[in-house]
Amino acid sequence: MPVDSTTFRSVLGQWPSGVCVVTTVGPHGVHGMTASSFSSVSLDPPLVSVCLGNHLPSRALLGEAGKFAISFLGKDQADIGRRFAGQERDVKNRFAGLDWTTTANGCPVLSDAVAWLDCTVAHAYPGGDHTIFVGAVTDAALPRITSPLLFHSRNWGQIADPLPSSVNLTVDVAADDPLAGALRKAGARVRADGHCFEFSADAPPPPAAIRAAKESGATVIGYVTDAFGPGREDEVLAEVSALTALGCDEIGCAESLVVPASPLQVRRVLQDAAVRARPAVLRVRLSGDNRLALVNALVAMKSGVSHFDVVAPGSGSSGLPLGDLLHLSRQLEVAGPPDLAHIRE
Repeated sequence: MPVDSTTFRSVLGQWPSGVCVVTTVGPHGVHGMTASSFSSVSLDPPLVSVCLGNHLPSRALLGEAGKFAISFLGKDQADIGRRFAGQERDVKNRFAGLDWTTTANGCPVLSDAVAWLDCTVAHAYPGGDHTIFVGAVTDAALPRITSPLLFHSRNWGQIADPLPSSVNLTVDVAADDPLAGALRKAGARVRADGHCFEFSADAPPPPAAIRAAKESGATVIGYVTDAFGPGREDEVLAEVSALTALGCDEIGCAESLVVPASPLQVRRVLQDAAVRARPAVLRVRLSGDNRLALVNALVAMKSGVSHFDVVAPGSGSSGLPLGDLLHLSRQLEVAGPPDLAHIRE
């Protein structure tokens, strides 16, 4: 005996999925709808599938057109998801007011989607009250790098990142300080040792200098200054992308010493910076003068950051104190460098 539809729907609601807008063209113009029943099918040849309810106008139009496009939505596009799901009743034209690009197949895709696929229908299979369309992918693009929009239990959301398994530290401490030896032994990096080639994103060195630093065995680190300044997200993310293109081993986001960073701003920046920085390691340099410094450190960890710049006692620097971050990591049961349990705080 099949399970009842209410229970089945509730169970399926516990499976989180990404969100996309499926578009096609018909006799009266373009048509689109929100879907979460999307799946990859094959890499060679490239095939994907999407399931559309047989009662939907999109199902008939897509079948007749023999082509469709899929736009993947980003974390900031829940309003578009709701619009194409028909949840905004006052919207008469779902396509109005949005920036669209027309594919070679003639299907519209969102210009600022996280990614999009252009497809021709290769197969159409009956699937109960739905039709399973398998599309042969003819074109694809990634217009924007940002975290995806998720759908779970009838709610729109974002990825909640787990805490890292461990933190990695670069410590500002005098090279001849006895503490520096203990830090080296524990596996932390002592900044004064000079094993890093550091520079600011607004004054990058020539590529030859970066190559020479890499050949010497130095770790190349590019820093974005005032990374969490209000209204600077686009500029900061562009600088992160530029540093990635330069071939940095690590990319640092540094808090301003003048304008304290808010946890919300730290989250906004790091959630996308962590994606743009790959394959480089993303690190954070926080100000110790900010009352929310440890909150920001926690937010950074939850945003995919495990590498931090900290300052040792007596260093004279205004960064996040080493002892504070070690205390936070212990409370969160996030492993730090070994043998630092009794280090002076």
